[in-house]
Amino acid sequence: MSYKLEKQEDLNENINRIASEEIEACLTSLKKAEINEAVHDIRKRLKKLRALARLVRDEMGEKQYKKINIYFRDLGRELAPIRDLTANMETVDNLKERYGDHIYVKFFDSIKQELEKERDKVTEELQEKDFFSEYLVEKLETAKERLEDWPVKSTDIAVILPSLKRVYERGADALEEAYANPNAATFHEWRKRAEYLWHHSELLQDVWPGLFKTLEAEIHLLADYLGDDHDLMVLDEKLLNSDFNFKDEKQKEMIHALIKEYSDHLRTNAELQGALIYAEKPKAFKNRIKKYLKINWN
Repeated sequence: MSYKLEKQEDLNENINRIASEEIEACLTSLKKAEINEAVHDIRKRLKKLRALARLVRDEMGEKQYKKINIYFRDLGRELAPIRDLTANMETVDNLKERYGDHIYVKFFDSIKQELEKERDKVTEELQEKDFFSEYLVEKLETAKERLEDWPVKSTDIAVILPSLKRVYERGADALEEAYANPNAATFHEWRKRAEYLWHHSELLQDVWPGLFKTLEAEIHLLADYLGDDHDLMVLDEKLLNSDFNFKDEKQKEMIHALIKEYSDHLRTNAELQGALIYAEKPKAFKNRIKKYLKINWN
């Protein structure tokens, strides 16, 4: 089954099934995928697990919700050094695709090679510590065993409405803050809020498939704009605030200028996309979803 609530199941059955499937998929990635692909897949699934928990936050209670959220958040952070370096390399590829025809052929190659060397070193160090083969497997197995600790007893889908409203409202507030005080931190905060709304729209596909598939695609596009911008900011910080081995100062200045230009482009697109997605008042958004649930759920 997929990452969505199924109408034929009660809410508590849905939550347990989805959480179990996501954790099992993480373990499968570790067994079958190349390390960097596995890390990327697991990081995405950990975010989905956190979004799932957030959807039933009010039902679980704040103490238990925070315990679950922190567990998966911290596990994701342990994967961040490798994932960030992979994202750095992918971002260099994106910059090359966008600007490569206007710059000398090998401008980006040396930068990517330096990043790859560092990623290989970090990966090797973790492998020597049995991080992937033992530690990460144990952490995921523990999470699977603790699924009964997710105190979701209600069968009533309506218990998700307060969280939906809160996620939507915080996303709208984060949009305002990002453009009132534009910097890496405010845009990263908005990105996180948008990703929660994106995952919640995935979970609600069965409520009204035509509508929620479209909504999911539009929020996904916003999350991509903000995610690509975040990756640019992470790369910029790494290249400009470290002992990174540039060929010369001009290469350093040029990559910074390209990052700035691309970031401006992404943020312009995100502003319009965000305004459309967060056009409603949070209460109106919640009430609209409430009506859909009443009409077409169970």
